[in-house]
Amino acid sequence: MKKRAVAIIFILLMLSIILPIVGLYIGGNAKSITYEDVTNFILKGTTGNEFKDCLLRNNRLPPILGAVIIGLTLSVAGLMLQTLFRNILASPYTTGVTSGICLMVSLVIFIDSVSGLFDAIVPDYRFKILIAGWIGGVFAMIMLLIIAYRVQEANGVIIVALLLSYFFGGIRDYLIANAENVKIQEYWGFVIGSLTRIHLGDILPMTICTIIFIIGVLFLIKLLNALLFGERYAKSFGLNIRKTRILILFFTSFITGAIIPFTGSLAFIGLLAPYMARPLTKTSDHRYLVPASMFLGVILMVSCHIISLKYYLPIHYIYGIEKPAPPLPLGSVLDILGGLLVIYLVYKGEKKIRLD
Repeated sequence: MKKRAVAIIFILLMLSIILPIVGLYIGGNAKSITYEDVTNFILKGTTGNEFKDCLLRNNRLPPILGAVIIGLTLSVAGLMLQTLFRNILASPYTTGVTSGICLMVSLVIFIDSVSGLFDAIVPDYRFKILIAGWIGGVFAMIMLLIIAYRVQEANGVIIVALLLSYFFGGIRDYLIANAENVKIQEYWGFVIGSLTRIHLGDILPMTICTIIFIIGVLFLIKLLNALLFGERYAKSFGLNIRKTRILILFFTSFITGAIIPFTGSLAFIGLLAPYMARPLTKTSDHRYLVPASMFLGVILMVSCHIISLKYYLPIHYIYGIEKPAPPLPLGSVLDILGGLLVIYLVYKGEKKIRLD
């Protein structure tokens, strides 16, 4: 069993290295950039043409690096939450952090007075959205940690967190119902999620947050394995359940709140990657599930990014509007392919997967 898991992890690691490189070659629609240009850019750091260097550095490279970071982090965040709540449907969505981020962003987009308040601090609109998202994430994380401290059972935490998400969602729905169409479209663009909004300067803070998160996960692996037997069993071995729960929720909320403002809502990867990792590795040991989920997350994110750019459906032509159809939003590609894959796995009998 262990040999199989190690072999699967090695294959996933190779794919998660190769696919981002492939993504640099085909993850763009600029016809002026050839495969030779990309090879020179990778090996020499330049294509020999300043304009092509700019396109690769600022337009093609950041989304690929962003896909890698999101795959490494949100997939493991979902795995940790599924273990904590003993529910394979748990994901970064269910903690309410994503809803908190979207709520604060919606306040900035829909309410001029709130937007003006942020203008006094950050004139740049993009950074204003980022800071608003971070504030919303921190607020939701604090609320979640308070809930985790006060509520005794893990199921109680997830129920209250879901209710908190619905509360945030209700406020957003009210704002949307009274908003202008242009602002609704702008908000929808954030909610659906996209890697194209990532800039090269965003990679450094995202990487720092990723390193902090991964270090925290390494220290939590033994605790996660202990939780597989249930909270009561783990408690009988001296595990501080409340402290463990708060640590898991802190790190998952931290990385969700740090990453989602850069990309919009792409947290579905946190449900899909660990769900696929279990039947592949055929183990519940987090020493194997954590790396498998990470590498699967990278593979899925990069694949969906390429599909969103290269194989889009011309919706505008279907509706008879004579203008080029834009690429599909990555969030919609991820949700559609991920949903179909989960249905397939359930149909093939993977619904018998257990967390213990």
